[in-house]
Amino acid sequence: MRRTLTFAGAVLAAAVFALPAAAGQDGIPPSGAVKRAVAAVPGAEPLGVKRKGAIYVVKLKQGGSIIRMGVDAKTGDVFPMQ
Repeated sequence: MRRTLTFAGAVLAAAVFALPAAAGQDGIPPSGAVKRAVAAVPGAEPLGVKRKGAIYVVKLKQGGSIIRMGVDAKTGDVFPMQ
Protein backbone atom coordinates (compact mmCIF):
# COMPACT_ATOMS: atom_id res chain seq x y z
CA MET A 1 0.00 0.00 0.00
CA ARG A 2 2.80 2.40 0.86
CA ARG A 3 4.52 1.75 -2.50
CA THR A 4 1.31 2.57 -4.34
CA LEU A 5 0.93 5.87 -2.48
CA THR A 6 4.58 6.76 -3.04
CA PHE A 7 4.27 6.02 -6.76
CA ALA A 8 1.02 8.00 -7.00
CA GLY A 9 2.64 10.94 -5.22
CA ALA A 10 5.62 10.87 -7.57
CA VAL A 11 3.33 10.82 -10.62
CA LEU A 12 1.27 13.71 -9.25
CA ALA A 13 4.40 15.76 -8.50
CA ALA A 14 5.75 15.14 -12.00
CA ALA A 15 2.44 16.24 -13.52
CA VAL A 16 2.31 19.43 -11.45
CA PHE A 17 5.87 20.41 -12.37
CA ALA A 18 5.25 19.61 -16.05
CA LEU A 19 2.24 21.95 -16.34
CA PRO A 20 4.15 25.25 -16.33
CA ALA A 21 6.64 23.89 -18.85
CA ALA A 22 3.85 22.82 -21.19
CA ALA A 23 2.15 26.20 -20.88
CA GLY A 24 5.41 28.00 -21.65
CA GLN A 25 5.86 26.17 -24.95
CA ASP A 26 2.91 28.06 -26.37
CA GLY A 27 4.39 31.50 -25.65
CA ILE A 28 2.83 34.17 -23.49
CA PRO A 29 -0.50 33.75 -21.65
CA PRO A 30 -3.51 36.01 -22.34
CA SER A 31 -2.75 38.08 -19.23
CA GLY A 32 0.76 38.74 -20.57
CA ALA A 33 -0.72 39.90 -23.88
CA VAL A 34 -2.99 42.36 -22.06
CA LYS A 35 -0.08 43.73 -20.00
CA ARG A 36 2.02 44.28 -23.12
CA ALA A 37 -0.82 45.96 -25.02
CA VAL A 38 -1.62 48.29 -22.11
CA ALA A 39 2.07 49.20 -21.80
CA ALA A 40 2.11 50.11 -25.51
CA VAL A 41 -0.90 52.45 -25.22
CA PRO A 42 -0.42 54.88 -22.30
CA GLY A 43 -3.56 55.56 -20.29
CA ALA A 44 -5.55 52.73 -21.89
CA GLU A 45 -7.87 50.41 -20.00
CA PRO A 46 -8.24 46.77 -21.11
CA LEU A 47 -11.69 45.68 -22.28
CA GLY A 48 -10.96 42.13 -23.40
CA VAL A 49 -8.65 39.69 -25.11
CA LYS A 50 -9.25 36.93 -27.67
CA ARG A 51 -6.85 34.58 -29.34
CA LYS A 52 -7.08 34.28 -33.11
CA GLY A 53 -4.54 31.78 -34.34
CA ALA A 54 -1.04 32.94 -33.43
CA ILE A 55 -2.21 36.42 -32.35
CA TYR A 56 -4.01 37.81 -29.33
CA VAL A 57 -6.37 40.66 -30.14
CA VAL A 58 -6.60 43.01 -27.16
CA LYS A 59 -9.35 45.64 -27.04
CA LEU A 60 -8.44 48.78 -25.13
CA LYS A 61 -10.32 51.96 -24.25
CA GLN A 62 -8.36 55.21 -24.32
CA GLY A 63 -10.43 58.31 -23.70
CA GLY A 64 -13.53 57.85 -25.86
CA SER A 65 -11.82 55.59 -28.40
CA ILE A 66 -11.66 51.81 -28.70
CA ILE A 67 -8.26 50.58 -29.85
CA ARG A 68 -7.44 47.06 -31.02
CA MET A 69 -3.87 45.91 -30.53
CA GLY A 70 -2.38 42.67 -31.78
CA VAL A 71 0.10 40.70 -29.69
CA ASP A 72 2.11 37.84 -31.17
CA ALA A 73 1.34 34.84 -28.94
CA LYS A 74 4.88 33.41 -29.21
CA THR A 75 7.12 36.49 -29.19
CA GLY A 76 4.94 39.05 -27.38
CA ASP A 77 5.49 41.66 -30.12
CA VAL A 78 2.77 44.34 -30.01
CA PHE A 79 1.29 46.03 -33.10
CA PRO A 80 -1.83 48.04 -33.95
CA MET A 81 -4.70 46.16 -35.59
CA GLN A 82 -6.62 47.67 -38.47
